[in-house]
Amino acid sequence: MTAAPADQRPVTATYRLQLHAGFTFDAAAGIVSYLADLGVSHVYLSPVLSAMPGSLHCYDVVDHEQVNPELGGEAGLRALAHTCHDAGLGSVVDVVPNHMALAAPLWRNVQAWSVLREGQHSAYAHWFDVDWGALEGKFGMPVLGQPLSDAVEAGELRLDTGRSDEGIAAGQGVIRYFDHVFPVAAGTNDSDDVSAVLAQQNYVLASWRQADDVLNYRRFFEVDTLIGVRVEEPDVFEATHRTLLNLHHEGVIDGLRIDHPDGLFDPSGYLHTLAGHLSPDALVWAEKIVEEDEHLPADWECAGTTGYDALAALSIALTDPDTAQEVSRAWARIGGTPDLDDVVDSTKRITVEELLGPEVNRLVRRAVDVFPDRDSADLRAALSEILVKLRAYRAYVRPGEETAADASARLTEAVDRACAAAPDLEGVIRALGEVLADPAVGE
Repeated sequence: MTAAPADQRPVTATYRLQLHAGFTFDAAAGIVSYLADLGVSHVYLSPVLSAMPGSLHCYDVVDHEQVNPELGGEAGLRALAHTCHDAGLGSVVDVVPNHMALAAPLWRNVQAWSVLREGQHSAYAHWFDVDWGALEGKFGMPVLGQPLSDAVEAGELRLDTGRSDEGIAAGQGVIRYFDHVFPVAAGTNDSDDVSAVLAQQNYVLASWRQADDVLNYRRFFEVDTLIGVRVEEPDVFEATHRTLLNLHHEGVIDGLRIDHPDGLFDPSGYLHTLAGHLSPDALVWAEKIVEEDEHLPADWECAGTTGYDALAALSIALTDPDTAQEVSRAWARIGGTPDLDDVVDSTKRITVEELLGPEVNRLVRRAVDVFPDRDSADLRAALSEILVKLRAYRAYVRPGEETAADASARLTEAVDRACAAAPDLEGVIRALGEVLADPAVGE
């Protein structure tokens, strides 16, 4: 009997396979019959595009135009899909639109290498979410083990030429720092003095301890080696999705799971654009962590979440409630507060103040632009308080569009709670709240 077309296979359950060099497309094909016997309807594959060599997760994409050769390349993926379809199973692939790898060796990411070499003049400068005004038009790279002057004095940085096996860096002037290779802009390798050459580059090297002040690109949470991609730009979307969309329209990929859409400039806009490039019956799921009273935004064009909410419900159902008192007593013995809201606030404050320093600094810079007459320290304290009190990952305010009632309510609640916690900053907090809720800002 011929297997049903992919778009006619009802989705009952997926089984996720984590692909890497030790578990390839071919290895995955070897267990398809087992998965079919389990009763799942679709095989869900972790990211399949080229990632950093040796990656065990493959969310660190370096090349959107190539199916990962470590996994078996495009031929391997096609063969796996054929095996799935013959067994009556569909295929779902993880898509990573939010970020790319920014890790040693940097030359593996052709777009990022170009930006580091040519700065804002690079044809790929608009690909990445960089706050160019923060470092006078330069790209911050806080990757050194000690301050730059000390690293130079210790001879840890040296001028060299890219080797033949170093991809786009081959034959170019480079600066080496242990495993790191940095580009040298054309016409600037005119000295044997490393410090003099570095001063002419389109990036700034600094110690990792200086990240709060130097790192000026959007990251994946606090992971410095994953740089935010601006898929809201039409040509960036097209370039980063072309390969997967072609495979989808050829019947190789039946559905898509979108990794971390909340990190994007406009998740709703992204999902709308994506839907316009898919076949009418294609299914899309969005990775989204929702709070207890939160629902998936109504304007997200997808089939639903990836199931974290269902897993949370199952976890609660499978947890013995009688153990709660014992956990609470143990928590109190080590000084923990019995109020969950207090615990949430304290952990969020640690995140805001210690883990996300570069991101808060960027918000403060934008706040100073809007409120040049207000004290920057007050703006920072007020922003931090709002971030701590917001009871959701983000509020969805789209420039030029009316803000949904639930998003407005969440912002209002966060502002009110922040004012109650820091009454001396109420004027600043409410002024910021009005700007944050205003869809005209950012047009």
